[in-house]
Amino acid sequence: MADMLLGGIIINEIFVDPNGALNFDTDGNGTASALDEYVELYNTSGSAIDISGLELWDSGSGQWFTFPAGSVLESGGRAMVLTGVQLGGSLPTGGPDDLFFDAGRGTAVINNGGDNVTLYDPNNDEFIQATFNGDPLDDPTTYSGFSGTATQVGAGEDFGNDTDGESLQRDGDGQDTFISGTPTPGTTNVCFADGTRLATPNGEISIEDLKIGDLVHTADDGPQPVRWLYSCTWQREDVSQSLNLSAVLIRADALGVGLPSCDLRLSQQHRVLVQGAIAQRMFGEDEVLIPAKALLSVAGVSLEVPEVSVTYYHVMLDDHHIVTANAVAAESLFLGEQALASIPEQGLKEISLLLDVSIDDLTDGSVEALPARALVGGRRASRLVARHLRNNRPLAI
Repeated sequence: MADMLLGGIIINEIFVDPNGALNFDTDGNGTASALDEYVELYNTSGSAIDISGLELWDSGSGQWFTFPAGSVLESGGRAMVLTGVQLGGSLPTGGPDDLFFDAGRGTAVINNGGDNVTLYDPNNDEFIQATFNGDPLDDPTTYSGFSGTATQVGAGEDFGNDTDGESLQRDGDGQDTFISGTPTPGTTNVCFADGTRLATPNGEISIEDLKIGDLVHTADDGPQPVRWLYSCTWQREDVSQSLNLSAVLIRADALGVGLPSCDLRLSQQHRVLVQGAIAQRMFGEDEVLIPAKALLSVAGVSLEVPEVSVTYYHVMLDDHHIVTANAVAAESLFLGEQALASIPEQGLKEISLLLDVSIDDLTDGSVEALPARALVGGRRASRLVARHLRNNRPLAI
């Protein structure tokens, strides 16, 4: 179990070194610099917690941030502290329960070679610690100005070794394992869920192991490289309170023999391919893409509240493509209005740089997104599924 203060507050993510072989520009000012480093907390409890007055400490910088009065972190919420917003930059935006703070510093705090991150609760005279890159645990009671009577909660947590431009983060918010991955300052509900296996020229690969530049199989153009990836995690409590966050669980064989080959989970708006005579009669197209939630009337398809958490993944290729997930034909990221609305500002900045367009052009419809197949939603998609069921026809996806 993660070390925590106030019955639920943990250190969730540490962004050590924003600039290197990989760069990540947290404040979006156009330059990845040392001031883009950040520390993120997470509320693992089932209720809101007032984090006002909690302090972040560093052996070299001392008390470098105090959460201001009125800082209430909701259940499942994240509180990110950026070392310093630079000229032309701004704090990221995340979910409605996430908090973002500017420490207002002009110099870096975190030692890239290895350091301790210490979170102190002065009201209860307790602290928790996280280390990385092999740095041994400090005794913060020896820091200048730190309480000499403070007690440590837990034994300290080792977040592992970082990769420049990636953050050290829990493998699922609140979990007890750690990975180095794309920084996640704020989250949204996106695309494929954890456990998905995508077809590649070298066989199936777990979506958790997918990297930028990896090739995935597409129905129309063979192997295509992954251009952009993004993931976010929602805890059981989040999903229980907002069922729009729940995944559509498609049991093995629910759509036909071997379709999917094993249980598949998708976000509700993520589209899958339906093909055949019924689609042709209804829409004049042999193949159409429908949202996963339109399949909920099919036996073996349901909304899932996860036992612990669900992690969603965006997978963007050069174009919108049909890829294969657990043997089911489904879409890659389509940059339509709905998807763009779900992507945080930092992600939009990354995509705009990849496409060499402005964020305004990306989000106002100036950049035309061309779907790989006709997109069918709402009642029309539900009627398509209903006709397949009435005629005892498998959804040949």
